[in-house]
Amino acid sequence: MHTVSARGFTLVEMAIALIVLSLVTGALVTPLAARIEASQRREAETLLDDIAEALIGFALLHGRLPCPSTETDPGSPAYGLEQSPPCATGIPGYLPWRTLVLPAHDPWGGPRANAAAPWIGHWRYLPDKNFTASPIALETLPNGNIQIHDHDNKPLTTVESRIVAVVYSTGPNRRDDGRNAGWSPATPTFEAGEPTPGFDDQLRWIGHPLLTARLARSGRL
Repeated sequence: MHTVSARGFTLVEMAIALIVLSLVTGALVTPLAARIEASQRREAETLLDDIAEALIGFALLHGRLPCPSTETDPGSPAYGLEQSPPCATGIPGYLPWRTLVLPAHDPWGGPRANAAAPWIGHWRYLPDKNFTASPIALETLPNGNIQIHDHDNKPLTTVESRIVAVVYSTGPNRRDDGRNAGWSPATPTFEAGEPTPGFDDQLRWIGHPLLTARLARSGRL
């Protein structure tokens, strides 16, 4: 009469099984992470479209663009509201989300707990100062010289574009990349383009021709 002996896994067999399992898991996780990021980037693009429309809508209603939000204390009644004109456009500002009734931050951001907390994922916003003064007139022209360049430092905007506002997300890495990390009032040049290993910001701008056309169609000009 033959007996069947039960044999367990050896340490070598268990190690091989774990390696195979980790490889399979890694192959599944990487595409999932890429799909999640792609979905978040699409969400950010949709939100940027909503923001551009909200800024134009504000101008149609008030005859000017809103000032940035500069209040740092989440407990302040002014938090998330536009700064009272005249705007301080010489410092990096944030979208006045409560004024525009929009989300405070992009898909990678979150609420701030106190005045010292970092502004993770909150929309960066810079309007041309001439277009935050009411009312915008047909002869009103930008004087902030806001420019948009690509990754190769080639201009994406021209003199005719006359940028009146720019807003952007800092993307999945939650920091300003490229030129967006170093713009100044003297050289307000921003960067836009496809994501690269060192750049994942998403940017939208409003040009003078578009805004004046919308204002004219509404009877504001």
